[in-house]
Amino acid sequence: MTMWGRSDISLISIPAPDGCGAQHTKEVTRGVPAKHIKIDCEPCEAYLSGARKPKILRYQIDGKTGQTVRQERVADAEPGWSSTPDTIPLTPDEERVNSTRQERGRMQIEMIQALAAMRSTGIQVPPEAMWLLEREIPEGVLRGTVVCAEGHDNAAGVKFCGECGMSMSAKAAIAPAEEPAAVDLGRLHPQTLRKRCRDAGLSDKGSKDALIGRLQAAA
Repeated sequence: MTMWGRSDISLISIPAPDGCGAQHTKEVTRGVPAKHIKIDCEPCEAYLSGARKPKILRYQIDGKTGQTVRQERVADAEPGWSSTPDTIPLTPDEERVNSTRQERGRMQIEMIQALAAMRSTGIQVPPEAMWLLEREIPEGVLRGTVVCAEGHDNAAGVKFCGECGMSMSAKAAIAPAEEPAAVDLGRLHPQTLRKRCRDAGLSDKGSKDALIGRLQAAA
C-alpha cells in the first residue's frame, strides 16, 4: 500500500522497529520537487496507515455547531497521510484557501443569476450593485465579449484586438457559419495577409496591395 503525505511534508524517517529507519523524501524531477511525498516502504506504510496499531474510537464533529455527528472505530493512522492521492489531507492554508474560494464562487454564481434575471426583465442595474458586480465578476462575463475579424475574443468596448492588434471596426455583424461576414482586406496587417495567402496555398511575397489582389483573385 502506497502512502501519500500532505503537501507540507517533505521528509520523514520512522525509526525501527516501527519503520525502516531510512529517510523518505519527495521525488524531484528536473530540480522540481513533487507536490506530495509518496512512500513505498512496507514497514513505514504499515505504521503510517495504523495497520500495526489497535483501532481507536474517533468522533466526527460538525464544524459549524461543534456537536458530535457520529463515532466509529478507525485505524490509528498518522495525521497528514492517506492511502490514495485523492484523499490526501489539506494543509491549514489550503483549507482556508479552499473555503474562501468556495464561498466566493457561490457568491459569484448568485450574482450572475441575479444579473441575468435583471437583464431578462429589462431592469436597470443600480450603480451600487454594478460597482459590486464589477469587483466580483470578470469583465468578460459582466459586459460580454466580442470577436475580431481573425476570431480572437476581446472584452466588449475595446477598439483594437489585444492579440493581433486589428481594429475592432473591421469586424462586421456576426453571420451564420455558412455565410461568413466579409472582411475589408485593406484593414488587415500585412503579416495577417501573408498568413492568409499561405493558408490558401498562395505566395506570400510582395507588397500589401499585391497580397490583397492575390487573395481577391482567389476568392
